[in-house]
Parts: sequence; C-alpha cells; structure tokens
Amino acid sequence: YNRSFGYRYSQTDTYNRSFGYRYSQTDTYNRSFGYLYSQTDTEAYRSGYLGKVDDTSLLDNYKFYANEIPSRPDGDMIETIHAEWWGQYEKLERHHGYIQWLFPIRERGVNQHSQELQRHEAQRICSDSVMHERVLKSYELMLDFYGMKLKDRNTGEIERADNWKERFCHLNHSSHNYLRITRILKCLGEMEYEQLKAPFLRFVLHEAIEEGTLDHTLDSCINYWLEVLKSKDEREDVRKHAQKLADKVNQRSDNQSRQK
Repeated sequence: YNRSFGYRYSQTDTYNRSFGYRYSQTDTYNRSFGYLYSQTDTEAYRSGYLGKVDDTSLLDNYKFYANEIPSRPDGDMIETIHAEWWGQYEKLERHHGYIQWLFPIRERGVNQHSQELQRHEAQRICSDSVMHERVLKSYELMLDFYGMKLKDRNTGEIERADNWKERFCHLNHSSHNYLRITRILKCLGEMEYEQLKAPFLRFVLHEAIEEGTLDHTLDSCINYWLEVLKSKDEREDVRKHAQKLADKVNQRSDNQSRQK
C-alpha cells in the first residue's frame, strides 16, 4: 500500500491514493498544483509577519470596506458586490481583480491596483460592526461560489448549498481557486474570524476523502490551507480528523473487498 499520514487512501479500491505527495513537516517544500509549498510563507503568516512595518498612511482597504471607494480594476463598491455579484458565477470566475479587495492580506498580490493590508486597517475594520459584518458577507459570497453555505455564523459550520454538485465539479477542476482559498483563509485570520477556518477545512476534508466530491483539493487542503491555522493544537486536530476519515474509507474499502 502507498501510505501518507500513515495510511492509504482509496475511494474505489481501483487505485491507491497517497494524495499525490509524501507529507512531512520536515520537508522544505512540496510541489502542489504548480506552485512550491513553502513553510516559510505560512510560518510568516502565523507569526504575524515579524518586522513588517504598519504604514498608517495607507487606507485603501479600510475605505473599501467602509463603502467609500470601489475595488479596482473594473470593480465595484463593497455593498454593490454583495448585492449584485452574488450568484454571478461566470463573473466571479473570470474577474481576477476583486479577490484582493474582498480578502486583503499583509502580502502583495498580483493585482497592482490593490493595496497590501495594514495592521491598523484590520483593527479599524474589526472594531466597526458594519464593516466587520461585510467581511463575513464576503466569505459567504465565496462559499456560495464554491457550492457551500455557512450553516452557523458562530461556529463556522458549513453545509452543501442547493447547487453543490455543479459548483463542486467546478471547484474540483479549477486549481487557481485554491490560491484564492488560501488568501480567504489568511484574511479571515487577520479579520478576527479565525474560528471559521477549521470548520471549512473539516468540511472540505469530508467531501474530499469520504465523499470523493472534492478529491482534487486534498493536496492544497493538507499542504497549505491546514498550515494557515494559527493554533498548533488546532492544526494537529484537523490532521487527526483527516486520518480518521481516511481510516474509515479504507476500512469500508477493505470490507467490500473481502465480500467479493
């Protein structure tokens, strides 16, 4: 058997999966969907970007979430995006300038018209209930795009949306959205929504391992998304959750093989 996390993963027993990689915390990096996995990136995020200077003259992200300026290029005001872009899946897929505005992080993005998030901006957004609510609405907008919905805003529990089959199929075959999800998860942590991240990962792991609906996301989920959880204990809990799911699937597969 091919093993990863100390187990083999097989959905149909017609082939063995080891998630396409050997996972090791001591690895310098792993290759995943065309980018290099770098521990230094997630470590810098979890440590709060030590040494990075907060520029109080920069306010674009604050102004955007205050509904004072539109996203650029070819974007819109945050209230308009929430009201009129919801369910516009073709637009959300093909437009590449809005994601850096909806989910700003303390790193430079590919959109030259967006601004790197400043610590003082995050603090001001989080301290304003209206703006903080808008961040959550942005998360719900993208969950809908991915075929999911937030069942409980307090716990972060996620469930399938009504159109999950279509949207899961799209997500399972659009790896550039995996980079978007990394940004989304990092932003949630910056905006005091850290508690929403683990439930998202648990949901994706269930769909990927047990249901087989999002199996192509598994490499990114384990190698990257899990690593942006700030708590070491929480990261370990999610790894154990993945282990249990895989053990369950493997046991079921073994039982089916013995019955043949």
